[in-house]
Amino acid sequence: MLTTVTPGLPVSAHSVLDVVPQLAGQSAAAALRETAEVAQAADDLGYRRFWVGEQHGVRGVGSAAPAVLAAVLAARTDRIRLGAGGVLLTNHQPLVVAEQFAALAAAYPSRIDLGVGQQLGLVASTAAALGGAARDTFPQRLDELCGFLRDGLPGRAPVGDVRLSLAGLPPPVFVLADNPAAAAIAAVRGLPVFLAHHSAAAMTAAAVAAYRDHFESTGPTVKPYLAVTVGVVAADSEEEAIIRFAEYVRVKMRLGAASQRATPAELMELLEPPLTGRERRRAERLLDDPGNIVGTRASVVSGLGALVASTGADEIMLVPLAFDGLVRSAILRTIAAGLTRTVRTVPRHAPPLIATA
Repeated sequence: MLTTVTPGLPVSAHSVLDVVPQLAGQSAAAALRETAEVAQAADDLGYRRFWVGEQHGVRGVGSAAPAVLAAVLAARTDRIRLGAGGVLLTNHQPLVVAEQFAALAAAYPSRIDLGVGQQLGLVASTAAALGGAARDTFPQRLDELCGFLRDGLPGRAPVGDVRLSLAGLPPPVFVLADNPAAAAIAAVRGLPVFLAHHSAAAMTAAAVAAYRDHFESTGPTVKPYLAVTVGVVAADSEEEAIIRFAEYVRVKMRLGAASQRATPAELMELLEPPLTGRERRRAERLLDDPGNIVGTRASVVSGLGALVASTGADEIMLVPLAFDGLVRSAILRTIAAGLTRTVRTVPRHAPPLIATA
């Protein structure tokens, strides 16, 4: 049992969001291996969940297939819940998503989550290749998804003439929201919500109010369940944390500005330090953004406690701001040490790929 010694939530009420960062010149296998190692660290430290977000066409981000990644990570961890943060329903047919996560839930009982959201802005060519639907179709697709998953419960009839493959105990569905309207969509359906505070902090207060004001206990969640994401960098000293954060901003900005035709060698040269004046100013602005908490173990834990107090969050999802897997693991370890008297270390065993009945 983990013992809380600071205000806020224990490690077991904190989770992790990752996007499988991939640097120039790094192989896909290496990027996946690093993310698996971060998931294993989160598992050992007692974090509740490890989710991967769906993004497409973003250089340096390898998390375009969250269902596949959840399967990979579940096979390499023991206890932590795996899932999507989230599947963008406007990119997929609800039946396909339901069947993918029903299969995952059958293979890894009580360890799979399904977070869903709406697609954000995409490059036109990527959007066309995905064949995605308009954002305003999200509520309808969410209802279809939940209908298909309810089919997996004992005694339920098929949805129309469609019966879910590998139906069993369905994974819980969460809605990822970055604005009050999306939070209200979750609320009226009685679904838990994760607010994207790390990317839309200006919307958080209004989204919290919308969720609590509109919540109806007719869905799977009998009372509101609200989680908040936050970007974090924690280190032994304030100076080290700021240096790591500035490095993250520098790499992210340069990857975002690079030509899509740039070679790995050109990108590696492009990513060389030092910071430019523009990058320094950007890092300074982001340090002041309430969606990020950067500092020592004590200051980050204090900031997390303040976020819980201001939002009434039931759970905090940490977004470690680093491309290097070792640094992401170190951030999680530093925060866990600040939240508990002891950091849990349990010998790892190889879990079965498919659960036994």
